[in-house]
Amino acid sequence: MTSPLKYLVRPIVILAIGAWMTPTYAQENAPILDRDLFSIGAGISSNEISDPDEDETGFQFLVAYDLPQVNLMEGVNSSVEFGIMDFGFDEDDSGIWGSYVVDGPISAGIGWLAQAGLDIGDDSGLLFGAGLTTSPNETTVLRLEYTMRDDVDSLMINILYHL
Repeated sequence: MTSPLKYLVRPIVILAIGAWMTPTYAQENAPILDRDLFSIGAGISSNEISDPDEDETGFQFLVAYDLPQVNLMEGVNSSVEFGIMDFGFDEDDSGIWGSYVVDGPISAGIGWLAQAGLDIGDDSGLLFGAGLTTSPNETTVLRLEYTMRDDVDSLMINILYHL
């Protein structure tokens, strides 16, 4: 007859090795994503399709992650953003998007930004945008952006909060 202890030895040994190695790994390696590099945001937009009489107001929510290790040139910051947007038109017109964003200072308190990405949803395709930024404090950024997509162009006002 086999002892039930035989079936417990292997899991106990694996758990003991894992418990011993976890603090060692945590001390030697930084987390994969740093919480201090995240931002969350929201905004409103004026959206235009080919007919200028059909402008609508929409909204978006976004999450950004700064990429300090990507240094294109002195003073230029890089980040990636992911979001969801509702264009405000009568038909189902929302989508998700992701973009690579670069930004930098123009003068004290004023900056610029440019982005390129992909929109997946009712206006699937590439997106490109540019805008101005201002920071009322260290954790908040206000952005005025113009983004062009295949069918819908948007003038947006967004606020981002750095966590």
